[in-house]
Amino acid sequence: MPDQTQNITLTCGGPANGGTFVARHEGRVVFVRGAAPEETVSARLLDTPAQRAKASFWRAQVVSVLEPSQDRVASIWPEAGEKGVGGADYAHIALPAQRRIKTEVVQDLFRRAKISTYLAEDIQVEPAPGDHSGLGWRTRVQFAQQDGLIGMRGWRSHEVFPVGENPLATAQVNALRVPEARLPQAVTGIEVAAPACGSRPAIVLRGGESARLSELTNGLKIPAAWEDASVIALARDGQRTLQGEDHVSERVGNNTFSVHAAGFWQVHRQAPELLTASVMSALQPVAGEHVWDLFCGSGLFSVPLARALGESGRLLAVEGSTRAVASARRALADYPQARALAGDCLRTLRQQGGEAPDRVLLDPPRAGAGKELMRLLLERVKRRIVYVSCDAATLVRDLKQAENAGWHITDVRALDVFPHTHHVETVSVLER
Repeated sequence: MPDQTQNITLTCGGPANGGTFVARHEGRVVFVRGAAPEETVSARLLDTPAQRAKASFWRAQVVSVLEPSQDRVASIWPEAGEKGVGGADYAHIALPAQRRIKTEVVQDLFRRAKISTYLAEDIQVEPAPGDHSGLGWRTRVQFAQQDGLIGMRGWRSHEVFPVGENPLATAQVNALRVPEARLPQAVTGIEVAAPACGSRPAIVLRGGESARLSELTNGLKIPAAWEDASVIALARDGQRTLQGEDHVSERVGNNTFSVHAAGFWQVHRQAPELLTASVMSALQPVAGEHVWDLFCGSGLFSVPLARALGESGRLLAVEGSTRAVASARRALADYPQARALAGDCLRTLRQQGGEAPDRVLLDPPRAGAGKELMRLLLERVKRRIVYVSCDAATLVRDLKQAENAGWHITDVRALDVFPHTHHVETVSVLER
């Protein structure tokens, strides 16, 4: 068995879910990071011989390319290559090829799950309108600090590496020059939120599990590049706003959302508007209906839903984060037909009596909705479910459960709102 210092030669085939490509070494499946379709590489095995002896597959990292793929290009982010930051798995692959690869991955997951009511071949990953380069789209970026170095963590690693000039981040994020900051050693995480509308950005400083606010702020001198940003410290003993406010203002169409600086928001600058239009088209709410908006976040979809349902309709929005629910309630203040509740979606819905909903929108985290929540929805929803997902593997798991319960998948839209990464956002429609 090769050791970790010994490179092996591999010829890669098709893509695997997760940003790697599939190769074989003496019959063993190897998932190769940094590769491209149909190319031969020299790769370094990532797990120890003892770990590999027990594993059904191996992982490897490309060290050099022996026979390049026709899809390979000069990396748009060299710091994301070997021994570099994670989060840009396809930085070395031409953008049209990335979308073809993502399409192959999603289609393959549908076939493997034996989805029968929707043809996998009809799924095609499409770019955000006008996104020809896949650059400058990230309005949210997370940094890490380790031994005085501010950068980003490596792939499947806690080690921090230099970032360089992040080509995926917006100009507003890069203008904050976070990697150049000098921060207290207790600060281990730095989160940046820079709204696409150009409103005031925010920077959140976090520490480890045992860190206290005093440790994050002791001796802190806010960098000059942050003078127009809000700065917030978060620790186990609370929150302290050091400069500005603890939230950012996001605008989508005519709607304004006040989102906590550490709260969830779609990271691609076009995603909120693009997904809102896609969701409303897919759900087709009718005035007077009863609708659930699950994992509603800060109310991005709740506001247009409440407006479409009118005063005679009812909207129940549910979200686990109390900060996000506070944002959603502010956004829904002018819509008495809407309620926003904080809590686990499954537990909250089980506690709700009354009429079953006509339609449901859900946008769960990568873990998906899960068996029990899907069962409840499939039993109670009268007409239509729209499922927004950022993880195709958990999506197809939940869609297959819906098919087994007699529901049909009538549409799947796949959006490339994470260019140069392996992630895809999907909007799927389920009907009885």
